[in-house]
Amino acid sequence: MLIPGQIPYGVGDLFLEDAAHQRALETRLRQTFAGWAYSEIIPPTLEYAEVVAGPAGSQLANTMIRFVDRDGQTLALRPDLTIPTARAVGTKLYAEPLPLRLFYIGNVFRYEEPQAGRRREFSQAGCELIGASTVAADVEVLSLTIAALRAAGLTDFQLTIGHIGFYHSLLAALKLTPEATLTLSEAIDRKRQGDLAALLPTLPLTLPARRALQTLPRLTGGAGVCAQALEICLTTDMAAAVHHLQAIYARLAAAGLAPHISLDLGEIRGMAYYTGITFEGFAPGSGAAICSGGRYDNLIGHFGPALPAVGCALVVDRVLRIARQQQAPAHSLTPDWLMGVAPAADVTALQGWIAGRRAAGQVVDVDVLGRSEDALRTLAQQHAIPRLLWLHEEGIHLLTANSAQAWALADFLAAPPEAL
Repeated sequence: MLIPGQIPYGVGDLFLEDAAHQRALETRLRQTFAGWAYSEIIPPTLEYAEVVAGPAGSQLANTMIRFVDRDGQTLALRPDLTIPTARAVGTKLYAEPLPLRLFYIGNVFRYEEPQAGRRREFSQAGCELIGASTVAADVEVLSLTIAALRAAGLTDFQLTIGHIGFYHSLLAALKLTPEATLTLSEAIDRKRQGDLAALLPTLPLTLPARRALQTLPRLTGGAGVCAQALEICLTTDMAAAVHHLQAIYARLAAAGLAPHISLDLGEIRGMAYYTGITFEGFAPGSGAAICSGGRYDNLIGHFGPALPAVGCALVVDRVLRIARQQQAPAHSLTPDWLMGVAPAADVTALQGWIAGRRAAGQVVDVDVLGRSEDALRTLAQQHAIPRLLWLHEEGIHLLTANSAQAWALADFLAAPPEAL
């Protein structure tokens, strides 16, 4: 039996400072994406479940929240914003000049089993660079991801970059059965070298293949990882993936971003639609990825003409939590001005001045409870409001922490204290 006011597991209300902090973060992210020439796309909240599930892969499709509408169609709340963006590009934007740069900020919905920290509704902010398959495109999205995390106030974080093409090419060379491939992938995904060591003797592998699989979990670290990876390559496609990562790392290092980068060729988790680089971002105390992304050159082709693409998505509430832990400046709800009006005074004379302050980005809180000047002074002190403006029958009082000034109303309107 539901308790009055109860809400479903995995969703929550956001209000007061928490809501203000999230909106302020979203504003900074929006400004960052726009500053890199990305324009906003706002996909619908609802999609046809079949349209989204097709390219999503089983991992994401199994978490979709589905329901049947009045027309008998099975709909889904969007489980991410990359697939709706790819759908929009494939069906409506494919003829736009390339490369096409898009960003989004919005809520996504996934069915999650009850456990700490798992939400069924959360906000994603991300960007998609479409129509370019170059190293430069991958570097731009990785660099923009770092810029977005810095704009959010994070100073201590790492992006772990892999290349799913390296593992796919290795699997193709092994020629294992589907069942053996699944078992092997699960062992590598769990990153338990003991499980992998126990499994390998049961598989029909050549000595170089066995050596490659044994080395794979250790291919993590800095630029030296690429040299180790080249020693175990079984195919030219594996080598090409390593050289691609080398080029990306070199450009990021040249830009001074190496402290935020590590490579991991044993990282094979992620959405089924990724085809090239994949990456996840972590920060001390995050407990889970704060961002993820990668290249998905085959996704848009599900909906229209094929176009290469690469993108990233930040989990806004996790980024916000880490930013606050790392002492990022917080958005304040404290008004810039508190204004009171004596019973016989007419506030309409100050409406123009109030509108001017608000238009300038300042917050003006006008008392609507008819409180006295003394009561408002106490309120301003309690909440650290820097300025109290009191309108009375004969003029204006302006009180700050260190001063008190008075004007006749006509004088105040003729030369208001704009500098304050």
